[in-house]
Amino acid sequence: MKLLCTRAWLAAVVVLLLVQPASATKYAGEFMKIPVGARAVGMGGAFSAVADDATAPYWNPAGMVFLPYREAFLQHAEEFGSLVSHNFGAYVMPLAAKGERRAALGFTATWVGVSDIPITPRPGGLIPSTQDGGNFVDTNGNGTWDPGERLLLSAQDLYLASSTDLEVGVSYARQRSKHWCVGGTLKFVRQSIPDTLVGQHVTSFGAGIDAGMLYMAGDAVTLSAVMHDATTTYLSWSDGVREFVSPNLTTGAVLNFFPAERHALTWATDLAWNFENRRFDSEIMMGRVTADLHTGLEYWYRNTLALRSGLSGKDLNFGIGVRYRHFGVDYAASLNRFFAASDPQFPDDKSLDATHLVSASLSW
Repeated sequence: MKLLCTRAWLAAVVVLLLVQPASATKYAGEFMKIPVGARAVGMGGAFSAVADDATAPYWNPAGMVFLPYREAFLQHAEEFGSLVSHNFGAYVMPLAAKGERRAALGFTATWVGVSDIPITPRPGGLIPSTQDGGNFVDTNGNGTWDPGERLLLSAQDLYLASSTDLEVGVSYARQRSKHWCVGGTLKFVRQSIPDTLVGQHVTSFGAGIDAGMLYMAGDAVTLSAVMHDATTTYLSWSDGVREFVSPNLTTGAVLNFFPAERHALTWATDLAWNFENRRFDSEIMMGRVTADLHTGLEYWYRNTLALRSGLSGKDLNFGIGVRYRHFGVDYAASLNRFFAASDPQFPDDKSLDATHLVSASLSW
């Protein structure tokens, strides 16, 4: 009966994700896809089958059952140089369980912000350069700005504003048997972007669900499947716009090796599947279905010092971690488009700076 239920659940996952919602908005809620945790990023984002720390609610909520203690986690990241500030916090607590039927509860918060965004006037507020105070070249002489016409904006024509994205979530996981774990996250989203009027912002509110599962084939092998935005996350904007975040699927596997006493090696691989026809820069394309590869290695010495490296699409990632008793600190860097340096579609003048992450965890 359990096997039948598991197969039925997997079939439902596949059907749900292969059906692209007609009203889905491409790239909506994109900040929710920014990876979290210096440990996971250092491994190239191949973490859905690992997910054994307090970042599990993001990568795979089913993995929370692996935490033997309560754990608090904080992260700060500077994305693409200092362009985007990305902060993440999590708290996971094991719940009382009998034998192999362990359970866990988790809480997360993600904040992403961009400061000092130059906001230009609305097209109706632009004045031809032939008049006093003019701030655009009226090429066709119709007195109004048209796309493609050159702007002559001064500092007085601009104002600076900030954009913020917030997501909070509550997660629950349960081990169903010796081999199976399942989990889910209920998340709430709040976004704020500047309007073209000074001091005005357009805001959104939304909610959605992530669901994940783990299959532990043995002590050395674990398989995973995670549905993000499984119910098609809904976003309602204050200006009347409605957006829908399409479901996406991540499948993964991890192999654990112990080459010698006090030495441990982990190799993990994820495939991030998308159903929005994101053909630009995707590594695998099958009609509307695209996928990106994430793979990475983690080496531990005496469960104290860790070295990591990984491939995240066309980015090269690496990192280091230190553990002392119940306290840990990790660092990771992501070199943007390292494996696409010769791609003519991304010349050097369009290259983004490296991303740096620092995170800390405490368990008790």
